[in-house]
Amino acid sequence: MTWYLVIFLIIVIVGLVIYISSLRKKIIIIKKEEIKKMEDRRSGFISIISHQLRTPLSVVKGYLESLAEGDVGQLDSTQQEYVDDALKINKETIKMANDYLDAARLDATAIDVKPEPVDLLVVVKEAVEKLQILSRAYNCELKFVEPGQKIPIVTADKIKIKQVIENIIANALKYTSGKGSATISLEAQDNKVSFICQDTGIGIPADQMDDLFTKFFRAKNVIHKDTKGSGLGLFFAKSIIEALDGEIDVQSEENKGTKVTFKLPVHKGK
Repeated sequence: MTWYLVIFLIIVIVGLVIYISSLRKKIIIIKKEEIKKMEDRRSGFISIISHQLRTPLSVVKGYLESLAEGDVGQLDSTQQEYVDDALKINKETIKMANDYLDAARLDATAIDVKPEPVDLLVVVKEAVEKLQILSRAYNCELKFVEPGQKIPIVTADKIKIKQVIENIIANALKYTSGKGSATISLEAQDNKVSFICQDTGIGIPADQMDDLFTKFFRAKNVIHKDTKGSGLGLFFAKSIIEALDGEIDVQSEENKGTKVTFKLPVHKGK
């Protein structure tokens, strides 16, 4: 009788474990579905709002540019400063609206890339030179380390990869401002070319690293720091890099800096 009871209890316990495990899986699936629905609703809302904002923002931009350029009369120094500041904010807002629209579109369709042979060394050097003005504005040293090897041509979308590179460098400068540095380099290995951006900035908290590539993510220490952003830079970068059969990785330590690396395949031309 005792053995029957033991066997019965074992069967009951095993059954309960299987039931709880199954229930847990169903709850996870339901949660994922609910999160997806919420994301879809949020993306749709953001898309509508961003689209409606772009036209009036562009009209305001036109008026501000006319004022800044003196088309309706010369401004005094204080007026010029106010108009320039307003124009800067306007442009940042338009860019943010465009970023949100792009993010909403990515929910519905795969990102469109046009792979072609690209000299990444040239693209990176141009980006570093272009962003030297920004580095001075943030009081952050921006330097490029010349590769000690030949950097082969990669397969990439030249326009989109340029946007990715400029965005990564700009973020490094923005979150390193104040006598810090951002070092850019290129390496070739195993039929891939690696782009590396190492900064000495504020870094990313360890407990938030898993959310890095999600839409609208901004680390807590970044939000507390007086910086603007849509939280879409790394989301776009990952989407573009992966569409080009590449890979991207971020290593970071809070208050010590961040290292962003992406790899693209070497172009296999005739």
